[in-house]
Amino acid sequence: MNPDADLTRALAFIPPPDPCVACWRDLDPTSTTEELERLADWITWATRRYNLDHKVIPPCWPNHGAIVEELSALRTFWESCYQSDSAPSDPLAFHRDLTLALRRLRDWTSLLGCTRTAHRSDRTD
Repeated sequence: MNPDADLTRALAFIPPPDPCVACWRDLDPTSTTEELERLADWITWATRRYNLDHKVIPPCWPNHGAIVEELSALRTFWESCYQSDSAPSDPLAFHRDLTLALRRLRDWTSLLGCTRTAHRSDRTD
């Protein structure tokens, strides 16, 4: 390990912003677009970090309300677990609940039938 690189990495750390709880039902169209963009940034990071594929989070995730709600809640939980005043065990709680959330996301994506290249609308019957 290079001590200079470690110091540079530590000094570059920017704590996450205060957790953002999005009540999707109450957002106007402009706020919805802004929040989806913010969520997309986190999802891009999370899919790389946790090596998630389209069977968990399909590319068309913004078109599926249940998936948006799950991912939004997951992001909010992650943000809250990495605040300066968080308990040392909070990241472990996130990973415990991440396992359950990934299972739900897999189930929803499977039921929807969306693939890496094809989107299917939510069933409304």
